[in-house]
Order: sequence, then structure tokens, then C-alpha cells
Amino acid sequence: MDIVNHKGVFDHLLMLERAENAGLQKKQQQERLQELAATVEMLCARRDEIQAETSALKTLKDKIGQGLPIEENKIEEFVEHKQSLLTSRHMQLKDLQTAYHLIAGFDFVESKEGKSVCVTFHTAYEGVYLETYNMELDLTRTVQISRHNIPPCIPLEKITKENLQSDFKAFLQNLSLYLNALTARKQQISLIKELVGTVEVLERNQLCSFLALVCKAPLESDEAVLCTLEYADLTRSLPTHVTINSENKALLESPQWKKNQALFMESPVHSALLTMRKMGSIS
Repeated sequence: MDIVNHKGVFDHLLMLERAENAGLQKKQQQERLQELAATVEMLCARRDEIQAETSALKTLKDKIGQGLPIEENKIEEFVEHKQSLLTSRHMQLKDLQTAYHLIAGFDFVESKEGKSVCVTFHTAYEGVYLETYNMELDLTRTVQISRHNIPPCIPLEKITKENLQSDFKAFLQNLSLYLNALTARKQQISLIKELVGTVEVLERNQLCSFLALVCKAPLESDEAVLCTLEYADLTRSLPTHVTINSENKALLESPQWKKNQALFMESPVHSALLTMRKMGSIS
């Protein structure tokens, strides 16, 4: 009888403990929701404030551009608004500098007393750092590229129009993608020559978006196979289209070479060639 009574007491205590925990959890969730609601309200207010400042700044710039008379206090407001926006932009750059320095994407260095910033883009492939590119951005008015050593084959004008003024972070990320993809494609070609000496790189362009390779089938057949790789997506290092040609039509229709074609689409080109040699597709 005592055991039954004790069991009932324990069950009751356990029920009370669960109820207390559930109440505490619910209270914590409510507090968290209140914190998030306050944060959202603050961000919305700041957004509205920035939009109002930007609108006022645009109106004043239009008047100045048209030569219309402007009250002295409005000129002071114009200067204050512009300084506020520049300060906000500098704070954004400092945040980006800290974040991207940590992940080795790119680094920032302020110059000309904060009127410009120099960005260094680091590119790497398979854990090895390769080319480095630099760009100086003028911040005195709208953000403008003053000088750079970005390869001319990179569509910099297109990337600039898409994001430079509207989303500076996206601009840097997109440009970094293009540069790293170019470096990866170039490095793959170097690795072909280094690791797969029997494959001849017949043709390539500056952007490495087109690559023609001549492979030799195993010695018993000694057939030449032309592999053409096209990279339509310049932010990636894998081809978007692969064509394989040979005078030996039977070889092209074989299951193995159909697998090889898919392999080019799924693996870096030098890795695909090494796998093909291991499988006996090429010498």
C-alpha cells in the first residue's frame, strides 16, 4: 500500500515538474518573440528614416543640377544627409571587412582619409591560393570603380550595373565568384598538362569558357577522340555542355564513353581525365 502511495506522489511531482517546465518554455518563447518584434520595429523605423533621407537628398541634388534656388538651411540639411549616408556606408564597409577577412574572401583597406577603399580579391582552388586581384573604389559621391586589375575577360561592366549601387555586398560576392571560377578553370588546364601528359589541350580561350582536348584511346585501338567543353555559366568551374567526336562511331556509342561524357559534366576536367585513364578509356 505504501509503495502505491509513493508511486502516486512521484507521478504527481513529475506532472507538476513537466507543467512548470512547459510554462517556463512558453514564457521564454514569448520573451523571445517580444525581442524579435522590437528588433523588427527598430529596423523598419531605420529603413523609413534612410528612405526619407535618400529621397530628400535626391530632391536637393535635382534642384542643384537644375540650378534652382535653395534655402540656406536646406543646403545644410543636404550636407548633413550626405554625411550621414557616407558614415552609414563606411560602417557597412567595416562590417564587410571584418567578415570577409575571416573567411579569406577579400580584404579592405581604407585610403584617402576614408574617401576610397581598396579591395583585394583572393582566389584559390583545391585549397591552394593562386591569383590576387585588386580594385579601388571611390566613395565621395556614388560608389565608382577608379582603377583595378580585373582581367578584361571578366564581365565587370555587367556585374557593376547589376549590383554596385544597389547591393555592394552582392557586387563583391558576385565578382569574387567570377574570379574564383576563372582561376579554377585555368588551374584545371594546368593540371591536365601536369598530370595527364597524354592529353593534348588543342584550344582554349582567355576566359577558359571553351576547351578542346584531344585524347588517345588505348593503344590497341589508338583512336583519337576530340572532347569539347563549354562553360556557359562563368561563375562555375564545371562545363555546361560537353561534345565528344571521333571517326570511330562505335566507340562514341559505347556505354563507357557515354559515362565519360557525363563524367566531364560532374567532375573537374583533370579529375575526369585521370578517372578515364584509370578505367582504360584513354592511354
